[in-house]
Amino acid sequence: MLTNRGASVMKEPETIGFEVRELSLMIARQIEKASNDGHIRGPQGFALGFLVHNRDKEIYQKDLEERLSIRKPTASKLVDRMIKNGFLTTAPSQKDKRLKQLIVTEKAIQTTIEVEKQIDNVEKVLKQGISEEELTQFFATMKKFKQNIQL
Repeated sequence: MLTNRGASVMKEPETIGFEVRELSLMIARQIEKASNDGHIRGPQGFALGFLVHNRDKEIYQKDLEERLSIRKPTASKLVDRMIKNGFLTTAPSQKDKRLKQLIVTEKAIQTTIEVEKQIDNVEKVLKQGISEEELTQFFATMKKFKQNIQL
């Protein structure tokens, strides 16, 4: 136990979940601080990146659900918000008329380019003092965490 001005304070145990969440929030704050566009936030940024990089394919809401590991209602709200913000439009699928294809706008492409510049800058900061070996081990460990949690 640690003492603080005579009071007894227990040390909080380190947990993977807390550390990942805290780092994720810190990264998001860094990117938002550098962002000129107030409309772009974490989930929209991840979705835009996925959609822009796959704009040569037919992408549907269910693809976002799978890629971002989100549920259908969350994806639906995300798509609605991105349409409202001018990042997406929809069109009937060429393959299955029951499905709506998600189509990125020019605004989405330009915003993604800017956000990716910010992400690159944050990545450089995060990697300071980290060796290639440590980085390789980090990604291997994260992959194992993801595999373990899916069981």
